[in-house]
Amino acid sequence: MNTQFCKVGKIKFSLNEVLNLNDIENNYLKFTEEAYNLLQTDAGLSDFLYHEASKLRKIILNLKNSKGSEIDAAF
Repeated sequence: MNTQFCKVGKIKFSLNEVLNLNDIENNYLKFTEEAYNLLQTDAGLSDFLYHEASKLRKIILNLKNSKGSEIDAAF
């Protein structure tokens, strides 16, 4: 069996190709704003949104570090 055309396991995508950084940053800002607005009315939902925003923040920082750029002071 000839394996010269087999590319299984040889092509790897970086996170930058799979995830769009601008979309993730917009979702992060949307979640934090929505969590802040719901803080007085629904504390449980607000906590959940803050938690989701913190997960997105970690993804953003990992993507920015993988690019080799400086960490943004806003995060």
